[in-house]
Amino acid sequence: MALFGTIRWLKPTMRGLLGLSFGVIMAFPGAGWTQQQSTAMRSAEMPVEAESGFLHNQGAQPRFESASKISPEALVAVEQQRIASVPHFSGSFDFAGTNFPFTMVGSKPQSGRSTTIPTQLIPVTLYFDGYVDSAGKPIVLGPEPILPQVEASPNFRNAVYLSGVTQFGDAVQRAQFYRIMSQDWHTLLGPPEVLKPVTIEVPRGSAKVYHNRSTGAVYALVDTAFFISHLNTIVQLEDLHPDALAVVLTTNVFLTPELDVKKCCVLGFHTAFDAGEVENTHLIQTLVWASWLDAGILSGNVADVTPLSHEISEWMNNPFDSNLVPAWQSLGSPGVCQNSLETADPVAALPNAGYPVTIDGITFHPQTQVLLPWFTRGSSDTLDGALSFPDPGLVTRTSLPCAK
Repeated sequence: MALFGTIRWLKPTMRGLLGLSFGVIMAFPGAGWTQQQSTAMRSAEMPVEAESGFLHNQGAQPRFESASKISPEALVAVEQQRIASVPHFSGSFDFAGTNFPFTMVGSKPQSGRSTTIPTQLIPVTLYFDGYVDSAGKPIVLGPEPILPQVEASPNFRNAVYLSGVTQFGDAVQRAQFYRIMSQDWHTLLGPPEVLKPVTIEVPRGSAKVYHNRSTGAVYALVDTAFFISHLNTIVQLEDLHPDALAVVLTTNVFLTPELDVKKCCVLGFHTAFDAGEVENTHLIQTLVWASWLDAGILSGNVADVTPLSHEISEWMNNPFDSNLVPAWQSLGSPGVCQNSLETADPVAALPNAGYPVTIDGITFHPQTQVLLPWFTRGSSDTLDGALSFPDPGLVTRTSLPCAK
């Protein structure tokens, strides 16, 4: 599903991340702004009280997006291996007389090499005009309090899986190529380099804020176009490196077009875009946005790093959003079809897609992924012939073609 608009230039060396107009990043000035804030707070309202299951009862479900913003020239450069970006390798498979090439992050499984990709993490805080809590303080949702948990999560720390003791994304990749990989093969993320935090002021009409009566969690539905426009600006302000994965992190923020709760909730996306050109080499930046989720807001076991793990694994399997596969139907939403190699989307709407992983006494819920044979509907090189991982019982048959 297309989420993003037409590409535009952001600055001479960087093509637009998502293609919408620029936003304004909030910078808190001095006394003048404080007086304006005080006046605005007197007319503010408290978050809407909502029971657990409110979003599900309204028809909302976990949604994720991907959108390549790579120029046609750069896509040709990708095919010709004339790019500078995250380390990657290529392969292909045949189906019904058609060859489907793919590009994935890391080195070839047979190489036995361990590849570590640097990670640049941008904490983004949202300040909601027109909303206050029960004490009259402004509503602010930011990831700083949970950054230690994110850094200690399975995305960056080792845990025990059937495919080895390693990070979550690497465990999935090793399960996917288990029969042909060399045992020392790994695709890892380096410890996150936390970049300059950003605060966005969200004006009235661009968000709806809710309070979960049972858990106390505060969460917000934010207009998709508003958030994306600000993300364009963030890309300009931060010193991103094309050989690193950029991670934009929010907390309890759900994107939905025009605040329509029935079209909620986009929890993350991954994208790639032009970052300049040096001689005949195109620089390609890859990026994911994901929101940390407090438990109990969404149904099932979607919580904490479910969105982040979803996007990191999909980025590993489709970094430039250029990998096409035979069209398939989503398991959680029959009749909804895609033809991209998106390993988490097929099961994202299933209530038990989160997989519990405990590290240092904290249980996280990264999302189970489908493996390559699910898309190819052919022979398997996976661990024990599994079609999904780390929960091999979640998916037991290959993808269904889309009805014509």
